Amino acid sequence: MIAMSILIFVLGLAIGSFLNVCIYRLPQGLSIHSPRRSFCPECGTPIRFYDNIPILSYLFLRGRCRHCDTQISKVYPLVELTTGILFLFSLYRFGPTLALLHSCLFISLLIPIAWIDARWYIIPNAIILVGLITGTAVILLIALARHNPGYLIEHLIGAVAGGASMGLIAAVGTFLFRKKAMGGGDIKLMILIGLFLGGWPHLLIVIMTSAFTGSIIGVSLVAIGKKSGGGSRIPYGPFLVIGATLDLFWGNEIWGSYLRLIGWQ
Repeated sequence: MIAMSILIFVLGLAIGSFLNVCIYRLPQGLSIHSPRRSFCPECGTPIRFYDNIPILSYLFLRGRCRHCDTQISKVYPLVELTTGILFLFSLYRFGPTLALLHSCLFISLLIPIAWIDARWYIIPNAIILVGLITGTAVILLIALARHNPGYLIEHLIGAVAGGASMGLIAAVGTFLFRKKAMGGGDIKLMILIGLFLGGWPHLLIVIMTSAFTGSIIGVSLVAIGKKSGGGSRIPYGPFLVIGATLDLFWGNEIWGSYLRLIGWQ
């Protein structure tokens, strides 16, 4: 188990390094395939392989480009470390099963979505499309392995219900506040989340936890002066990602606790 843990963690770091490429290039309309080698955003110098080792190269270079000495964003090691840790946690949560593949794939989609939406206020269609295709394939594989076609149907219904529920929330919000309350990217993200997590109660958990965390962080940002209370935009995608991650790992526990809280269990 120790060897597998190390392997999964290192794989997570490597995947996180690729996610950094997506986070930097996709919002700017750059290809993630060309150029194949990463480059310094400041001086454009291609980064050699020994300067592109996840976490270690950042520490060795003291967070600066070898060529122009520009400060390297802390986002890079943070994304790598977050991905590695969540991959490792997925192993301990689900074991060496298809559920581990499902979890790692979902995490690999959620992390760049959260960072890109937080920085650029967009959710790239490319990530959503790749997620829908690969997610459907993995869910189909799990359904076949379990001899349970209902599993596939449940998750396909979850995708439809996720998009419909978020679309309804967006429409109601727009009507009440007389302005666009939510972007189309959030609706597409909820379709992806519904596909991976399934229908109710998972969607309800995501909606409730995202609304709660969004409210707390939004009020906190206003309180410290980072955002104004009027027309400041706060991206909702990262909060949906938080809700989806919580449900991925603890959905059943959260739902059970909620039912006990309201006296239904």
